[in-house]
Amino acid sequence: MSEPSTPARLPRRLTVVLGLVVVIAFGSWFYGYGVLVQPIVSEEGWSEATLTTTYGLGMLASGVGAVLSGRLIDGRGPRPVFLGAGGATAVGTLVTVTATSAAVFAVAAVLTQAAVGSAGYYTAVHATIARLAPRDRTRAITVNTLWGAFASPVFLPLMALTSQAWGWRGTLAAAGAAVVAVMLLAGLVVPRPADEAPARLGLIRGLSRAVADPTVRRLLVTAACGGIACSVLFLYQVPAMVTAGLALATASTLAGLRGLFQLAGRLPLAWLLARLPAGPLFRGSLVLVGLSTLLLLASGEIAVAVVFAVAAGVAVGMFTTLESVYTAEVVDLRVVGLVLGAYATARGVGSAIGPSAAGLLTEATGSRLVALLLAAAVAVVGALSVPHRRTAPGATMEA
Repeated sequence: MSEPSTPARLPRRLTVVLGLVVVIAFGSWFYGYGVLVQPIVSEEGWSEATLTTTYGLGMLASGVGAVLSGRLIDGRGPRPVFLGAGGATAVGTLVTVTATSAAVFAVAAVLTQAAVGSAGYYTAVHATIARLAPRDRTRAITVNTLWGAFASPVFLPLMALTSQAWGWRGTLAAAGAAVVAVMLLAGLVVPRPADEAPARLGLIRGLSRAVADPTVRRLLVTAACGGIACSVLFLYQVPAMVTAGLALATASTLAGLRGLFQLAGRLPLAWLLARLPAGPLFRGSLVLVGLSTLLLLASGEIAVAVVFAVAAGVAVGMFTTLESVYTAEVVDLRVVGLVLGAYATARGVGSAIGPSAAGLLTEATGSRLVALLLAAAVAVVGALSVPHRRTAPGATMEA
């Protein structure tokens, strides 16, 4: 990679556009979907387990798509990824909001979330940043996650309000239109990377190469565990507070505050990373995700719900930033898109298992207690799996 051909800092216009990408992508499907679960169940009569499984499969599909997106970014740059995702989201959203059966809804929703997630979640966006401005990657990635922290405080209450006024179909249609618009904008403004691309690997060979590396294998375990813990927390943060006794509007607002408090986990990271290794911070953030999940069990008390919003916000803010930062420290930047894609695939597997298992356990037991306890335990396992940083970072996974 030729450093002189790359900018010292990510240009401001790309900072803004890529920031809008993560706000809208995460806000609409990653966070906002959970707000619509109860309205869809009430209006359509479809089971909660069907809707949570759909969400989980969509996360899994996003992870698989992220490998393809990441490798495309490595080889040809981010433009075709954003433009392709915009078109696929437009078609998928149309089918999703006009579905009259649970089966059609599930298939369309999974494919739509795959399109949104493979291009709009942190994997593709941070791979884009690392390729376009490698010398500025830690700062630029951290700034991008600060933008992402506004996804839930903006979209959770907004989607709760619009679902009451427009119904779930109108709300999802508006969210899909916003995703399409921002993807097309990103596709128009991002440049092609200036450095030479590595030889391209296919999906199977690329994943095999990733799994063959012991450091990457441990990262993938952490990713899967983090996917389980975070997806259960995100999906159930509003329903759990409502079940515990809070009104939907109150629960959505507090869940939005949880997203706002992600800033408290991200703002001090540049200062912390200059003084502490990233590994312990990464482990601690995932442990805190697990502990904060347990607070949902008593979130009917407004004070407990506020503590949840603060603790979970700080934990998620640190964890979701350090995922990309720490991965970029231990892999060759020429293949960072592929490795982040593999990480996202493992996270997607966990994100599929988490909501699906949580929905089944909740229906079987009549309570979310077991699901939340298991999610907390898995978070601790993921923290223990975080690999130690190599002596010479950037040596993993040559092209």
